[in-house]
Amino acid sequence: MFARFLPQTVPFFELLVQQNALLQEMSEALAVVMDNTEASERHLKRINLLEEEADRLYRSITQHLSQTFITPIDREDIHAINMAQERVADKIQHLANRFFISGFMYQRFPAQMITERIRGMLRDTKSMLDEISMKKEVSAHIHTLKSRKSDCEMLQSTGLAELMDSEIETFERVRELILWGQVYDRMERTVDAVSDLADTLEEVALKYV
Repeated sequence: MFARFLPQTVPFFELLVQQNALLQEMSEALAVVMDNTEASERHLKRINLLEEEADRLYRSITQHLSQTFITPIDREDIHAINMAQERVADKIQHLANRFFISGFMYQRFPAQMITERIRGMLRDTKSMLDEISMKKEVSAHIHTLKSRKSDCEMLQSTGLAELMDSEIETFERVRELILWGQVYDRMERTVDAVSDLADTLEEVALKYV
């Protein structure tokens, strides 16, 4: 009779892990999109569907927070992780769509390597989230993630330098270089979003581990 008056508990860590798992799937699909093969369009559609699912999960977590009294960690920390992961989903979707609509006939090595580093960084965030849920140290994962981010910055510089050194022979070539510049910009934003997520997780870990 009085059950409905008892404090409601929600498995917030499980929901955040589910949200992070969607990011893992999106990053895997992103790698296929940017391989520029016949499978690219199918995986782009997959990314868009996953982003919609991530949106629904983000709203669900937000709604649960507004209705729940008991949380495993502070409400603002759950909200911060939820927001950070949602931003990563948005950035991956924007990057994938930008690359696909650009219609490139080939992939550039620095861009391919940055995509791989993004996947690795997201695996690191999953490990961090798992460790926080068990109140364990995350410092090793932070070190690995920051190393991957440094690689991204170096690859980004290399990729942009290649664009600057490219010979401009036709208007189509100018257009292609501009589009590649836009893709590299989207990649940088995606890396920054994943890095911001890691920073958020690190701050949470410092409070509870």
